Amino acid sequence: MQQSESATARPARKTAYVLKVYPRFSETFIVTEILAREAVGESLEIFALRPTSDTRFHPEIARVQAPVTFLPKPVKLSDAWALFADATATIPGFARRYAELLPELATYDAADVHQAIHLACEVSRRGITHLHAHFATLAGQTAEVAALLADIEYSVTTHAKDIFHESVVTARLGRTMARSHHVITISEYNLNHLATQYPDHADKLHLVYNGLELERFPYAPPAAVNGSRPLRIAAVGRMVEKKGFFDLVAAAGRLVAQGIPIEVRIAGEGALFTRVQTAIDIAGLGDVITLLGARTQQEVRDLLAWADVFDAPSIIGADGNADGLPTVLLEAMASGVPCVASTVTGIPEAIEHGVTGFLHTPGDVDELVSALATIADPSLDRQAMAAAGRRHIDNRFDSHSQARTLVALEDGRFEDVVEPAVPSVPRTSERADAATTPPVLDLQGKRIAYVCVDPGIPVFGTKGASVHVQEVVREFIRRGADVTIFATRTGDDMPADLDGVEVVHRPIKTKETAEREAAQHAVGSEFAFQIAAGGFDLVYERYSLFSTALAQVAPAGIPGILEVNAPLIDEQRTHRHLVDEKLAHRALVEQTSAAAHTIAVSAMVADWVAGTTGGADVTVVPNGVNTDRIAPGEDPLEHDRPTVAFVGTLKPWHGVETLVEAAALAQQDWDLRIIGHGPQGETLRARVEDAGLQHRVSFTGTVTPEAVPGLLTDCSIATAPYPAVAAEDSYFSPLKVYEYLAAGLPVVASAIGQIPQILDGTDAGVLVAPSDAQALADTIDELVVDAERRDRMARNARALAVSRHSWAKAVDTILSGVVTQPAETADDAAPAPAADSAPETAASEIESAAETAAVAAGDGGAP
Repeated sequence: MQQSESATARPARKTAYVLKVYPRFSETFIVTEILAREAVGESLEIFALRPTSDTRFHPEIARVQAPVTFLPKPVKLSDAWALFADATATIPGFARRYAELLPELATYDAADVHQAIHLACEVSRRGITHLHAHFATLAGQTAEVAALLADIEYSVTTHAKDIFHESVVTARLGRTMARSHHVITISEYNLNHLATQYPDHADKLHLVYNGLELERFPYAPPAAVNGSRPLRIAAVGRMVEKKGFFDLVAAAGRLVAQGIPIEVRIAGEGALFTRVQTAIDIAGLGDVITLLGARTQQEVRDLLAWADVFDAPSIIGADGNADGLPTVLLEAMASGVPCVASTVTGIPEAIEHGVTGFLHTPGDVDELVSALATIADPSLDRQAMAAAGRRHIDNRFDSHSQARTLVALEDGRFEDVVEPAVPSVPRTSERADAATTPPVLDLQGKRIAYVCVDPGIPVFGTKGASVHVQEVVREFIRRGADVTIFATRTGDDMPADLDGVEVVHRPIKTKETAEREAAQHAVGSEFAFQIAAGGFDLVYERYSLFSTALAQVAPAGIPGILEVNAPLIDEQRTHRHLVDEKLAHRALVEQTSAAAHTIAVSAMVADWVAGTTGGADVTVVPNGVNTDRIAPGEDPLEHDRPTVAFVGTLKPWHGVETLVEAAALAQQDWDLRIIGHGPQGETLRARVEDAGLQHRVSFTGTVTPEAVPGLLTDCSIATAPYPAVAAEDSYFSPLKVYEYLAAGLPVVASAIGQIPQILDGTDAGVLVAPSDAQALADTIDELVVDAERRDRMARNARALAVSRHSWAKAVDTILSGVVTQPAETADDAAPAPAADSAPETAASEIESAAETAAVAAGDGGAP
């Protein structure tokens, strides 16, 4: 089926909606969509798979003209045989198509297949030519099977639970997408996720936001807030985990404690209603927060008219479930209510922080409190914010525009579809290689120079710093960039997926300290000359002591990002040898002054950079994790004893000796797997032997990053037993902790440095005092005997990694303010500069410094 087929070549289209439940009180966006399509002249039908259990209904449902058919389930075997006979008589070619699908259908619930066949019969009888389902799970799969049996087209709108929930079967969703006429999703976030997960079907994806009947949400300027009465906070949603209402309760308590008078009203019902009410009662906030229960759309509009601020504190649930883009948030913005919301999935596509509302990190109550306190500040220009929010809703979330787009898509008039004002996914025909993963367009076509002059970091090694380099490069490539690595040390463990990356290698062979320092500075200059002359669009440099490559290419107009991972000057002075400290200091000042964006892995490192340079502006971007590469095993192996894992280099600052001591102190029966190698390896093995733990403690030796996920698959708990150190030495960002979370493992970690910020309050890990072997042993023992708690923590760990700590999110922050627009298309782009077209002044300055590089590097050869 060619999607370019013209509408005139098709029979008259007649569309039916397939919905799991209709009408559903919480799914107002579906009713709005159907009403908008009927308003442009479409005659629709609705098929529902389950009867509604709701007792209240929105009045808008009465305006829907489409007839509703509830598909029956078989009561007895004779019902099924009668349906087969009906299908064979009604649907031409049914028997052949059913036989072809039978191996697949045999894996589905028989009652669901029965409903799909019944739907196929009704489709044929009524002349329906297109089925459209909301949600790619039951409704979408039923529409898919019915369309295949009836030989018609189908499409699906994906939302959130049908994409992100842990129950989603990846292969099944991919098959639904592959067979569809087209697939719609409701946010750019979803679009990019699906395009990345299913690159072969990216050409079928379309972004169509849920719309509003804007005439039902007239704009009213917000009232002034001056402290004469409590700040009125409204929230609406089902009482389920992903809505984050427990965070709102916690934030309300803190605001009251700060002396800010508030009144909170939350509309909605659901499984957690009683638990939320209990949380309110325990906090003593019964006179501040009122749970209203379910409310009609008119009642919600009345609530919005009452409110000074609307709050949507959404989080990622432990099961991976998340909000897509809450319709009521759009309704609040349309109505002129200033909004506060988390950055979950597509919400930032509605709220621009500080312009159309305020955003906060999911689950971060401190940030939520700050945002609500800002809304309560009389100096805030609430009217300007509300007006900007309404303009944004008018431009992007009008249901009439939504309806026209849906009609055009179903008619196959793809050229008539108006693309939203956000980056779109390129069609397969527009990509040079359709087999490659479609990139996020913020780096499409850009050439990036990744620079690492630090001779202690093999960019293709196995240590944590090496993994950091590789993952950032992977993320750049995933977004469409062409990356060249400039490094002084490569290592011998190049991952297969990075085999095609160009590497410029200039080894530093001298071991004498002063010569080594000079060589680093000279090699950085040589790299700068090659970058300036090579037509690169961006320089990304991992900070090393003496390189100023980023600063030297700045005059050529190439923006740079500087990544600082440690206070290297202090480290080198304290633990090694530092000869030319003035050069090291000057290099850092030059680099931060020239960088378009300087980032640091922790607040302590950021403070060090600012203090050392006299106030450089630094953004904290902690390490991340590749949640595709590291994931929970599908079928974990069963062991007689739980296995506790450690991953890392065997060096004193990782505290492995404390972990071995904890194994000796343990009262429960568990095994310890030490994954990695290092200088302490032999000493640790001797300790294990002395303690008689050979049968319980195993060492893997050196492993590649690619091998780590497999070694974690059958583990039950993971540890990060960092030792007690001075506060100024706990500046690291613990890569291993993020990897443990992504693997879905409960984490036992020392309460040191950044770790409490990662784990505290998440129920994904337990903090213990550093260097306390007994506390470590006791905590592991407690988890070993409590399998239910481990399972819960494992789910929370994975959800935490996906929602907060992916490399994709880290790189979003890294690129912020540096790469803001998608690359120009080939037709519009200006010709790339020739290799010799760098500005003469920049090139000559760099060249003069580069002339000494070959000699200083110690090998006298050309690159």
